[in-house]
Amino acid sequence: MEIPELAIDKESQNLYYIYLFYVEDKWCAFGYSAYYLSIMYPVLEAGNETTGGHEACIPCVHVPDSFLVRLSEFYSTLVSDCYIQVEAPPTAYCYRSGYSEWYEKLTVN
Repeated sequence: MEIPELAIDKESQNLYYIYLFYVEDKWCAFGYSAYYLSIMYPVLEAGNETTGGHEACIPCVHVPDSFLVRLSEFYSTLVSDCYIQVEAPPTAYCYRSGYSEWYEKLTVN
């Protein structure tokens, strides 16, 4: 999967949002956005994707359309030409410090 460079840029400074990108006919969240979604909706399965020109991996969650509706109904949502930005609830981003441990578990599996 070709991860948009904008997704990598957004996630490198992400504190309070869930960014969703349309990649290969699917809505995807990467990095902290994927982590926040996995806290909010544990049923969404997280995995790792390799970034394009880099050999690094980044967590990824594929978001079904039904979850897009849920997110837009319950959380402040902005839509641009490149991505959807959803305001993550404090119950998700207050666990930000647990990201590294969560990411390690993904790479082990």
